[in-house]
Amino acid sequence: MRALHNKSAKIAVLLLIAVAPLAANATDDSDGDGVLDLTDNCLEVGNADQRNTDGDRYGNICDPDFDNDEDVDFFDLAQLKAAFLLPGDLDEDMNGDSVVNFPDVDIFKTYFLATPGPAGPLSGGGISLAVTQVFTSISVSNPMAMKQAPGDSTSWYVAERSGRILRFDNVAAPSGTVEVLDITDRVDTFFEGGLLGFAFDPKFETNGRIFVSYTTTGSSSQTNPLDSRVSMFGPDAAEPGSFDESNELIILEFDQPFGNHNGSDIEFGPDDLLYTSFGDGGSFNDPLDNGQDKTSFQGTILRLDVDLTPQDIIDGIKYRIPPGNPYSANSDCTTACPEIFAHGFRNPWRFSFDSETDEFYVGDVGQDAREEIDIVTVGENHGWRCYEGNLQFNLSGCEPIGTYTFPVIDYSHSVGASVTGGYVYHGTDFPALDGVYLYGDYVSGRIWGLFGGKDLGELINTSLDLVSFAQSHDGEVYVLDLFPGAIYRVEVTN
Repeated sequence: MRALHNKSAKIAVLLLIAVAPLAANATDDSDGDGVLDLTDNCLEVGNADQRNTDGDRYGNICDPDFDNDEDVDFFDLAQLKAAFLLPGDLDEDMNGDSVVNFPDVDIFKTYFLATPGPAGPLSGGGISLAVTQVFTSISVSNPMAMKQAPGDSTSWYVAERSGRILRFDNVAAPSGTVEVLDITDRVDTFFEGGLLGFAFDPKFETNGRIFVSYTTTGSSSQTNPLDSRVSMFGPDAAEPGSFDESNELIILEFDQPFGNHNGSDIEFGPDDLLYTSFGDGGSFNDPLDNGQDKTSFQGTILRLDVDLTPQDIIDGIKYRIPPGNPYSANSDCTTACPEIFAHGFRNPWRFSFDSETDEFYVGDVGQDAREEIDIVTVGENHGWRCYEGNLQFNLSGCEPIGTYTFPVIDYSHSVGASVTGGYVYHGTDFPALDGVYLYGDYVSGRIWGLFGGKDLGELINTSLDLVSFAQSHDGEVYVLDLFPGAIYRVEVTN
């Protein structure tokens, strides 16, 4: 998939598509035998002019079992990935347009982990995924986020909603946890509040800094129950390996009008800039129209330069505006906040950057009908409250539809009701899963997969309160269960 981010590769794909024959559709009968191609290509004995490149009697369009093991699984997905964007007479070219591309992925996904088509029934011996509880020797209470520090795979840090961050050894049975930050005295967990996320400074190995996003008590229980706060803590000289909670540098702080949709995730991007997200301020139907208000931090993802020197801190500088932000020329929020990277979100809950492609995946929690995953780039408007996922929601005062960027995938509340953004798998335990974005739902516990922005469907059905995913430096993916608190690992089973 890295080829998609190369300009010349994109041009090559467009040229291949332009000169290729059109794929079969519902009314094609290319050999004139009275049988539509979509059926004819699935016959045991196809006509000579129809594609059956692996020679197993079945046409490509209904035969995604590329390795002929009677299972359409991750091994077949790996073969599809290996041939992606390549022209030629390939087994993975399912629609006969002479190139393996997204239309082939669309056909493949309808069979993935379900039925292999006429090549044979599922044997039951194919690869499947599951979540397995790990680090069971330790106790964590309401875990919200879990990360490894830059350059160190020997330990994990986990944030508890109450305001603590714990560290433990990255071994099968850690002997215990060490409290490295305790800000429970200033964290307010009212409604959806709490310590919501943390991020290590890219220069953590030398400066020991950590950034946290949390809610604290606001000025009014009626109109300002919570404040959102992003803060930096440095190392504690008296306790090596811990952070000095008595020396907090508040980077951002602003009022929240309601107790829900605080949204916040926080992470450094591949550009070493700090990204943090906030919901629309809460309540129901976005009553203050914050999602479309660029003069507010609500309903946005912000991008800040927090590479501060000691003198910057003395001088009262808390952050700088990256010149690439869409409103970086503005001196304040009068017309549009210069801190904004993208806006139009309802409650962006958990985001991540693909460690190989740098694609920016965001899970945005919906309201009545749809949950969504967005791939976000700078300056985009993702539509809320005008749209919920791909559906119209409230078009009063909205711009033309072309103004908005729509999700790469959305799903209905028949299968889940609160999306949790995840990670693109790049582990070594199962290379065939490489490049698949795993995401889930807090309410239903289901976990789904995306490959190249295309839906692979449900991969795991759990009973977890799936509040967050985590990813180790070696690319493996973990899951956090909020109540009462447990850590799971995504694993492959036979």
